[in-house]
Amino acid sequence: MKQPQQTKQIGCEYITEDEDSIIEEMMSEMIAQVDRMYADKKMLRQIHTKMHGCVKATFKVEENLPDDLKVGVFKNPTSYNAWVRFSNSNTKPQKDKKKDIRGIAIKLMGVPGEKILNDQRTEKSQDFLLMTSETFFSKNIAEFRKTLKASTAKSKIKLALYFLNPAHWGILKRVMGSMVKCSNPLDMHYWSTQPYQFGKPDKAVKYYLKPSPDNVILNENTKEENYLRINMAQTLYSNPAEFDFYVQFQTDADTMPIEDPTVEWTSQFFKVATLTIVAQEFDATEQMTFGENLSFNSWHSLPEHRPLGSFNRARRRVYEAMSKYRHEKNGLPVFEPKDSADFLPPKREQNLETIPEPVPQKGILKRSAQVLVDCDRSTAFDFITSGSELPNWLKKVGPIPAALNAEILKGPYNFVGARRKVFFDGGDTVVEELMTFNPSANYSYSVTEFSNFLRFFSKKAYGQVWFDRINDQTRISWDYSFSYRNILARLILSLFLSLLYKKFLKKSLENAKGYIENGD
Repeated sequence: MKQPQQTKQIGCEYITEDEDSIIEEMMSEMIAQVDRMYADKKMLRQIHTKMHGCVKATFKVEENLPDDLKVGVFKNPTSYNAWVRFSNSNTKPQKDKKKDIRGIAIKLMGVPGEKILNDQRTEKSQDFLLMTSETFFSKNIAEFRKTLKASTAKSKIKLALYFLNPAHWGILKRVMGSMVKCSNPLDMHYWSTQPYQFGKPDKAVKYYLKPSPDNVILNENTKEENYLRINMAQTLYSNPAEFDFYVQFQTDADTMPIEDPTVEWTSQFFKVATLTIVAQEFDATEQMTFGENLSFNSWHSLPEHRPLGSFNRARRRVYEAMSKYRHEKNGLPVFEPKDSADFLPPKREQNLETIPEPVPQKGILKRSAQVLVDCDRSTAFDFITSGSELPNWLKKVGPIPAALNAEILKGPYNFVGARRKVFFDGGDTVVEELMTFNPSANYSYSVTEFSNFLRFFSKKAYGQVWFDRINDQTRISWDYSFSYRNILARLILSLFLSLLYKKFLKKSLENAKGYIENGD
């Protein structure tokens, strides 16, 4: 006689007999993979390897929460300082433009109470791990272990053969569906994917992080290999980024399972906190290195937020073992950061006049140039935007004349709408009007009233200048775009830009570098 199926219970876990052996096999395969990948260099994480930035933030618990939401770190309307790490999931770091699962790891500091992990019971931090996929691609660790074995194998043929098997096409479809394009990590939605206890054993939740629609997002480009870090840095230089942090309760143990993260939960979300990433500079080598060496584990947690499900049970052992192994190989201690009264950087004034992407993306011809300069951002920015410095870097290149000076028409030249007239050798002039102005980070401007031959081919041009930190140097990037009157004008301008103007942009930035670094 067929036995009746056991009714599942809210918040309950269901552990299989072979779970321990599966986790042991997973750890062995991961260690073998990183040993091959980093045999003669610094060992990186096995998962969420590529970091875009590790930034400072506050995590403010909502006031007047109902009693059933006052649990663990949400018990009191406290504001915690936090480290937040953004990353790409792929084990082998790849170009940001490739689809990937994007991750965010949040480490609250100053959290009282004993934690779950034995060797970190007295630490005063709490970790939350989320990613850009609401569901996971494997139903359980037994299924995941097979995918992991194929993907960590020395030969790529094994992974290809694995997914050529029709029995695995469902997994492949879910893998592909979980990978997304991204322009800026600060503009993405994140889910915990895995469940967590919420106070009592009969309460379980998932977490959800939603970006504020009021965030000002600046994207310099989406073409460079590491553009996500650059776009994050441009945004945060003068603008904070806020996220709403929600919990979603398990209300039906069968339709919202603990042990199968491929199933989307359908219950209501409740906001419990606000994550605010403050305006800051985070891309100095020292802070980037700190973020690379920092460890996150969903089990570094208060018991009230105990991780649930087979994937979280695997995380406990895998993350702890892999972090210890990585730090030992790199000769570094495993550490937890400490809170301090001066943790947050000085508050920066937000530039509310920022207009994201003011330059048209269609109907233009664009050329770009870049240069690395040994100086800080503010020095480079002040030099490039100064009208009196124009003759020192906009010099004659072929038939393109040198700049002589600039006359302020509406000033000073440091706000949106400011205008100046630039005079060139030979009598040519143009009028530049600021479209955005973010001190020491970026600015853009329109160019009109050409007095030279360009007036026959273009009504308007646009300039954008970006200032980024790359390996503790300042990179100046100058994009210059021309509109065109007709198809013939487009052809002529294209030849002009390719043969002459690109060289002018590059040489001008080299002049700026020489003058800033050497005074000549």
